[in-house]
Amino acid sequence: MKRSIVSILVIALIQFGCSTQEPYFKQTTVEEYLNQMVDYMEQNHVNRKSIDWGALRLAVQQKGTTAATIDDTKESVLLALEMINDQTSFLITRLGEPLTFSTPCTDTAAPEVTVPDGVGYIKISSFGSTGVNAAIFAEKMHGDINAQDKADLKGWIIDLRGNTGGNMWPMLAGIGPILGNGTAGYFVDSDNVKNAIGYNDGAAHYDDKAVVAVSFPYTLLSPQSKVAILVDHATTNAAEAVAIAFIGKTNTRSFGPQTCGRAGGNQTFSLSDGSVLYLTVAFLADRTETEQRGQLTPDELVNDPAMIFNKAVEWINE
Repeated sequence: MKRSIVSILVIALIQFGCSTQEPYFKQTTVEEYLNQMVDYMEQNHVNRKSIDWGALRLAVQQKGTTAATIDDTKESVLLALEMINDQTSFLITRLGEPLTFSTPCTDTAAPEVTVPDGVGYIKISSFGSTGVNAAIFAEKMHGDINAQDKADLKGWIIDLRGNTGGNMWPMLAGIGPILGNGTAGYFVDSDNVKNAIGYNDGAAHYDDKAVVAVSFPYTLLSPQSKVAILVDHATTNAAEAVAIAFIGKTNTRSFGPQTCGRAGGNQTFSLSDGSVLYLTVAFLADRTETEQRGQLTPDELVNDPAMIFNKAVEWINE
């Protein structure tokens, strides 16, 4: 069964794919509410086949014995999120409060760069908006690529350092001229069902569905130019999905330290009181269908922030 995947950034609380779970609100007891949440987790979580659900359910219910109302179950919810241990699932209460068990990833701010002649440079920053704003974000990237492209360009640098994620679809649509047409990776669920992600003629695609598209897509003068991907430990979530999309692409090499390791696909589930569970139901695989879970290790491991950009330029000039 194919799932409808969304990718998320916990801070931004942005849903930017599709959700298949219809709203379902009714008054229930604390025990019923917690069971409903655990049921969704047990039936859908990406690691559902390896988690001891009996022990998790018992622990969560025991934690909830002191809760007089559903609004008092925060500690039970946090315990459940801790026990599924994916760092990307979270819950938004009926009052809009985010509950998450996640440790933020940070890194030293990337130094200012001076881009040499013969090299194109695109900085992709965190972005969590949707709709028209997402299309505008992608359109601007096409414009930036167009402005720098020329026949004798040696290569491109795509800088994902400090990008803590958000909406992956406008990022993919925007960088599409350099990424190139075709499947660039997959969401893979617990049953090994794969849903393709990629770019085609101005649009970021989820299987055959265009998620974000630009009106006037740009095409590179030299599609086979070298591409250097820059990452750091703060690169996470949607930004890691972009990095994964370039794995296996010809003439592409990545530089930097290991990333945060939070790439995945989330699906929304409405709970009985009106709260919403954003549950990780898929991990990412690259275009060769190789699993990419946890931290990404660049092709060239560079831990000195001052050297990452220089190493990429050296490689492009080789």
